[in-house]
Amino acid sequence: MEDVSSPKFKRDATIDVMRGLAVIMMVCGNLPTVLSVNPYPFWLVLYNAWAAPLFITISGMMVVLTAQTKGHGVKYFLLRGTMLVIVGLLIEVFMLGGSPFMFFQILYLIGVSLPIARIFSRLKGLPRWIIVITFFLLHPFLQETLKHADHIVHRFIVDGWFPIFPWLGFSLLGVNLAYLRWKQSSRIAMEKKFTFLIGVSVLTLGGFIWMLTFNCYTWPSIGYIISAIGIILILFPIIDYKPSLILYRPMQVLGESPLFMYILHLSMLYYIVAPIWLEVSLEMFLLIYIAVVFFMVLVAYALRALKSRWKNRPFIIRFLLGS
Repeated sequence: MEDVSSPKFKRDATIDVMRGLAVIMMVCGNLPTVLSVNPYPFWLVLYNAWAAPLFITISGMMVVLTAQTKGHGVKYFLLRGTMLVIVGLLIEVFMLGGSPFMFFQILYLIGVSLPIARIFSRLKGLPRWIIVITFFLLHPFLQETLKHADHIVHRFIVDGWFPIFPWLGFSLLGVNLAYLRWKQSSRIAMEKKFTFLIGVSVLTLGGFIWMLTFNCYTWPSIGYIISAIGIILILFPIIDYKPSLILYRPMQVLGESPLFMYILHLSMLYYIVAPIWLEVSLEMFLLIYIAVVFFMVLVAYALRALKSRWKNRPFIIRFLLGS
């Protein structure tokens, strides 16, 4: 485990790989919004179900990393968060054809979460964990309490695509995981075997609860949330074991430019895929999916080459392309 304040600290390859994996799963999850495939197999639902928890958790971890390595305070993350919300608004209005805040998409959630995560990161360890657990447990209660609330408020808090409850909890969880992973002063390190066993136990518990309480009207359920936490804890030691594997390289390069990849994949789906295809077989769906991801990987490698040559990039370019 490294101290992120050390000048010797290098980019965490595992984080980039996990973020790239989330990008790949995200493409599969969003492709059915423009391309109908019937029947849509349940294994694909399970496959892409973990993209959002991964993205949001890592965004919380990056708040701690950026604050420690570059000394940024709340104002910086408020600015970045506002810019993400603006990008989300532009996507929602001009690409998705909706009204502002109609869906409360993931960019809104991450944008709101960044300054909150920075404030949250200043708390002590035990209060942080209590808040995260409470945040997740409040979700079903708020769903029931606010089911007759104003529609916009309801979307924002509990019922949009990515409402504050429970999704902000993953960002706050990311803050806690960042301290376990990167701070030398932590008493508990993210030791590989221990983390893997904890992850398997959490996933088993979550899967059991999910099966017993599955209800599409209360999504995301407590069982799903616990399962997602287990998946995240399992992925860290697996990728940490050998993050330089050739298999991980496409994921790593995708994870170096997450915002650009998010915009790129939506542009491809809505402006290229949607006008050509409407309904396809599962085999054709998978071929299109692979083609989209392959093109994104090529673009990601081109961006890496560009960034290696263009060192002093303006802030807005670094925001869009990644550091």
